[in-house]
Amino acid sequence: MKSVYIVVVTAMLALLATYFLSPWPVALGTVAAWVTTGSFFLQVLHIIRNRDTKALSLGMWSALFFGVSCWTWYGFRVSDVPVMTANGLTALLAFSVIVLKLYHERPAKNQLRRKLRAMPGVILRPRIRRLRPYTPGEAPLPEQDPVSLQDPVSMSPLSKLKK
Repeated sequence: MKSVYIVVVTAMLALLATYFLSPWPVALGTVAAWVTTGSFFLQVLHIIRNRDTKALSLGMWSALFFGVSCWTWYGFRVSDVPVMTANGLTALLAFSVIVLKLYHERPAKNQLRRKLRAMPGVILRPRIRRLRPYTPGEAPLPEQDPVSLQDPVSMSPLSKLKK
């Protein structure tokens, strides 16, 4: 019901604005430009609050940015301040939507990555020297430190209880 109310009020305000401001087309254009720019500002606020940009089309926002940038330059060339200002602000807002979309949809880092903690009796990084069994005639393995040669079962607390 709230959405219907907003649409009805907006339609009534549009009719009133066109009726009362029709003798002054520059004033009507200025009001239209500021209301349009304000709607894009509301979209940017919505994106910042909700951090959800999946439903937005990057192509549409890029085309809008291109279009309002051209309108800004047009306003500058014909010295029309309302066209230049409103479209310049809309171009900035459209560019900020593009940046927010790219930022919020960047690839996420692995949040579920496990961290290794040193625990007594647990070898965190076993040293594997060869993937096949040793056969006679091969060169022997280099000397290893005693910690890596210990049997993990003999180092566990349960093995001490069994003895």
